[in-house]
Amino acid sequence: MTAIHVTQYGPLNQLVVSEDGGPTGVGEGQLLVKVSATSINPVDAGMAEGAMADDAPLDLPFTLGGDYSGTVEKVGPGVEGFSVGDAVIGQANVLMGGSGSFADRLVAPAMFAAHAPRAVPLIEAASLPLVGASAVQALGTLSPLYGKTVLVLGGGGSIGSIAVQLAKAAGARVIASAAGPDHDFVASLGADEVHDYADESWLKDLTKLDGILDASPGVDPTLYYPLLREGASMVSLVTQHDADAAAAAGVMASTQMTLPVTETLDRLVAAVDAGGLTLRIAETLPLQQVAEAFEVDVTTAGKVLLVAGPRARTTTGEAR
Repeated sequence: MTAIHVTQYGPLNQLVVSEDGGPTGVGEGQLLVKVSATSINPVDAGMAEGAMADDAPLDLPFTLGGDYSGTVEKVGPGVEGFSVGDAVIGQANVLMGGSGSFADRLVAPAMFAAHAPRAVPLIEAASLPLVGASAVQALGTLSPLYGKTVLVLGGGGSIGSIAVQLAKAAGARVIASAAGPDHDFVASLGADEVHDYADESWLKDLTKLDGILDASPGVDPTLYYPLLREGASMVSLVTQHDADAAAAAGVMASTQMTLPVTETLDRLVAAVDAGGLTLRIAETLPLQQVAEAFEVDVTTAGKVLLVAGPRARTTTGEAR
């Protein structure tokens, strides 16, 4: 029985592989889940290194991780819609009231859980919760999408690749930026145009966009405000906006804090089960190899999975 603990803030090689296995009880509004897999998100590294310790102090030690897929073992009082034996996905980050997902078992708020998709294996479904909910929530801000033109910055990344597919499925014309090696992949997801994120010369040909989803670090959002039609929106997952510059350009701009609530996750699962979503999984490792998994995570565009038991690696950059 394994759990990954942060016992002191610092480098990721200080993470402790414990044999306590995680919680066994369940409280009001919670689910106890036997974990199939979890996936790494940037917030996990930040929490372990203490980047949020001042704003969101936590009692040490704590179990790291948020995304999960697994099977319900207990249902807490007041929980509706879930039963013992259900396959589920969700968020169990300790900052969101969970017990942490890098463990064999976890406790998670039922409000941040959903029934797992049937169209993909349960282990692979652990790649979905935070990045998928981020894409669904951001595109909801830009809706309606049918017949509109949407720009996705970072279309080859974990959030951007899902956003490209969801926007296309909703009837949008999708333009995307991506790293050169990812152009063919992003085009295969349905993007109508794919441009090099490192070369901004193509921006001069864009105008009157109906929405921009920014999932690419390091973007200067003020370069994109003039490309939007009046009243249109730019939603960023990683970049803070200049409110005065956006107002002067006659557009709306926001930085999203993702809330992976059940309704949002249900919409994501429906898209997966409709057969219109490719998952980009870079590598699959046993939970005990968490330090190695973080090393892989910073070098790849796909999701890195940790499973609650040994499993052979997948091919880096593999799309499902």
